[in-house]
Amino acid sequence: MRVEDAAALVPAPFAARIGGLAPEGGPSGREWLDSLPHLVADIVTQWSLVPDGPPAVGRCALVLPVRGPDGPAALKLGWPHEDSAHEHLALRAWDGRAAVELLAADPRRSVLLLERLTTEDLSEPWDEEAVAAVAGLYADLHLPPLPQVRSLGPWAGEVLARPAARSLPRRFVEQARSTLRSLDTEEADARLLHGDLHYGNVLSDGTDWVAIDPKPLTGHPAWEVAPLLHNRTPEMGTGAALRWSVHRRVEVACEVAGLDEDVVRPVCALREMVHAVWAVEDGDEARVSLAVALVKAVGD
Repeated sequence: MRVEDAAALVPAPFAARIGGLAPEGGPSGREWLDSLPHLVADIVTQWSLVPDGPPAVGRCALVLPVRGPDGPAALKLGWPHEDSAHEHLALRAWDGRAAVELLAADPRRSVLLLERLTTEDLSEPWDEEAVAAVAGLYADLHLPPLPQVRSLGPWAGEVLARPAARSLPRRFVEQARSTLRSLDTEEADARLLHGDLHYGNVLSDGTDWVAIDPKPLTGHPAWEVAPLLHNRTPEMGTGAALRWSVHRRVEVACEVAGLDEDVVRPVCALREMVHAVWAVEDGDEARVSLAVALVKAVGD
């Protein structure tokens, strides 16, 4: 493949978004974008792949449908950053059980060759059905920890210690820190976590639902539930309706996965405070408001 042809596969809106990212332990978004056409051309040639459809994008990755010696696949080229550093290790550990199958990897260049899935996600099924589908994956995904994968406690603790946390309701931040300390004392419960398991990160393989795009962590399984609360939020309503919907989603997830609601609820609040810190740093007032509303709802 020519570099010029590879450059044409990078959607302009994706390039505009990635181009503004500051380095996170690797190249800046702009530096990576400048090298991306050469990388695509090199990998396609090296792995004997042929582009086979329009590209798709995630927040930080370009995904190209391709055909290789063994049939259809998906080539994922990600901007190298901390969250994605150990994606290949988690996918190898899961080996296609409840997760997309990893066919090949070049982790040094943040390139993965994956089985090709459908585009069907959990944005359409009935809410409780979607929650149950996600929670049904936990048993296969939550394996014993991998030593290379970062631990939840120190990572979340660093986020909650940032200056941005001072602009959030103090009692919620202190509750989050207390919950995090309690999780640190339960090391026996630590598992490999997907880290970002929401409705959009579960796709159909034509038969079953499988997880994609992990941000692996080592920690308590209760950490996985919170993303189910900040997906499809408009349908949860406000006030008493929001409180009911939040509690019902948590209840369904815990029923399916065998988790303790009394543990999961404060961990959901903890995770929302982590998101709130990031939102303050990004100047995203709407996301801060949503985080605070979810913390109140899950705690009522």
